[in-house]
Amino acid sequence: MKAILRALRAELAAIFGDPQILSVMVVSLAIYALIYPYPYRPELLREVPVAVVDLDNSAGSRQLARDIDASEAVAVVARPPTMAEAERLVHERRAYGILLVPQGFERELLRGRQSPIAIYADASYFLMYQKALTGIAGPARTTGVQVQVARQLATGTSRTEALSGASPIALVEVPLFNPAGGYATYILPAAFVLILQQTMMMGLGLVATRRAPSADPLPWRMLGRAAAWLGLYALLLPMYLVVLPWAYGLPWLGHLPALAMLGVPFVLAVGFLAQAVAAVLRRAEMVQMVLLSLGMPLFFLSGFSWPIESLPPLLRAAAQAIPSTAMIEGYVRSAQMGAGLAELAPLIRQLWLLAFAYAGITLLLRLGASGSRLSAARPQVRSREAGDAL
Repeated sequence: MKAILRALRAELAAIFGDPQILSVMVVSLAIYALIYPYPYRPELLREVPVAVVDLDNSAGSRQLARDIDASEAVAVVARPPTMAEAERLVHERRAYGILLVPQGFERELLRGRQSPIAIYADASYFLMYQKALTGIAGPARTTGVQVQVARQLATGTSRTEALSGASPIALVEVPLFNPAGGYATYILPAAFVLILQQTMMMGLGLVATRRAPSADPLPWRMLGRAAAWLGLYALLLPMYLVVLPWAYGLPWLGHLPALAMLGVPFVLAVGFLAQAVAAVLRRAEMVQMVLLSLGMPLFFLSGFSWPIESLPPLLRAAAQAIPSTAMIEGYVRSAQMGAGLAELAPLIRQLWLLAFAYAGITLLLRLGASGSRLSAARPQVRSREAGDAL
């Protein structure tokens, strides 16, 4: 028990006594909490600038342009007379979409014929492309329905029948678990987990490379260190995964016991993974360099920038060996979907398996390194004894 307490105190002293480690594990979390969520606070992309090329210049085409401008998704910022000028606006990033209304647009509508329009959107910026496309297409479809209803009314059809004929299916959209349909609600929970994992791995990896030798048994030392991690992240984890989402207005349907059941094995798995990496690399600068370079691959393997189900089988298997993969899935299910412990049980088991696996790997690597040092020390002792004998 004393060996465990000594290791616990030594681990906390190493974290809080080294300015570099403290800045990585604590100060950087505070900076991320203030800066990272800020760009996503509006939740939805609005008022994407678009240009309207109206070659018809009729009452109907002008009304269509006004309807598009009234949409919250896009804003008509220019009405160039030619497509060449509209394309120049897109190249200069002053517009991200173009609506081309051809000559004869209103005439064809009045004759009861199809009157096609053209929508161009900058697909090199995916979010802008999506908003520009939907922001123009929505009002255009509404205009089509209005024209069809007007034709039906002109033939003596009642308004109710005309509306049901033009739009027979009433679509009611209900965005589950993300009421605003916003980007922040989608990306920030996963980003918070990844930030915790990355800072924890870097900090604890640096601690592992700077530890002083100890005569206490290695298993007791590992238990003491694990207790220190759990004590520290018993404060940091709720701050990042409960208080911070609440401060930024993200949906929260979770329960603290469920978060604790996920958080304990997650902290242990990440901590022992950091120890294993440090045992292999040994030098602090190597640990920093490798873990920094792994940040982007871990981001893409986490499953929220690209669905895990769509990854190749080998990468999908590798993703399951990363603690953040199961933690993100479990945290989102708990916090945003209100999942209980029964639904989270497979993910909790996965995190515990990772924690034990990385603890076992760390133990074997440390014992192997100790054995190598002892083997290297014996020849030196023998050579000194031989010299004394001479």
